[in-house]
Amino acid sequence: MVIPAVPGIEKLVPDDPYRPVATETGSQTFLSAPACSLAQDDLCLKPSLESASGVLALHQFERREREEARRRLVTATPGPEPQAATAPLAETEAAVVTWASMEVREGDTLLGLAAWFQVSPFDLAVANGIAVDSYLYTGTTIVIPIPDYEYVAPPAPEVVIELEVPVATPPRPPTAGIIAAPAPTPPPATPPPSSGNWTKDDAVAAICSLPWDCVKMVAIAGCESGLRANAYNPAGYYGLFQINYAFEGWDNPWINAQVAYEQKYLPALQKGGDGLSPWPVCRHY
Repeated sequence: MVIPAVPGIEKLVPDDPYRPVATETGSQTFLSAPACSLAQDDLCLKPSLESASGVLALHQFERREREEARRRLVTATPGPEPQAATAPLAETEAAVVTWASMEVREGDTLLGLAAWFQVSPFDLAVANGIAVDSYLYTGTTIVIPIPDYEYVAPPAPEVVIELEVPVATPPRPPTAGIIAAPAPTPPPATPPPSSGNWTKDDAVAAICSLPWDCVKMVAIAGCESGLRANAYNPAGYYGLFQINYAFEGWDNPWINAQVAYEQKYLPALQKGGDGLSPWPVCRHY
């Protein structure tokens, strides 16, 4: 590449042909291009504009001047200081969940509170160490198995005052010569081989294999144990119908239903005509 001569410039820097250096013309000293940005404009050495080659050289000269000024600016500007790496945040410990609690008011029932807080009556009973069929006493504090921050006080229960009206008891007819009908004998329930993995369908099938109100007894078992064959309450209640003593096979829905029918339902039916009385709370479920 042939570099055009620039009129008025008497010598160039050997290693950079585009950078003029200070030279003397007459009695004045003109500065080189790098010094022009720091000195007076009238001391800067500039090429002549009399010829086309002078115009080209002027454009090249100005371009090199801008590049040089940009290079000095970049070099003089300090870069951002590297930031120290921040240590990773330590994992926070899981917050301990606090169960809600409330004071029992007059008219509160276990079923009513379970329905309001949307929990199982069985879970509510277990949380308080009582049976599902236990009554709640006014003024006592019970635990609600939900986080404390989700607690919303239930509305005040309606208290119904019942007046006892004496009823005349009709005379009993003579019982001589009358033979009471024998209690119905339940069909033998043949449980499948025990595996321990009982489902709710197995529980329903076991309950409905007995000669009692299938729909009602399934609802009672759902209230008592959530239809979980192996439901156990530390207060001492076992299986589907939360029988209040332990026996072999209590976690088998077929055996538990059979015991509930023979040891609870039938004796209550024969004694007072109400086979549901062993489950005074869940009978209303």
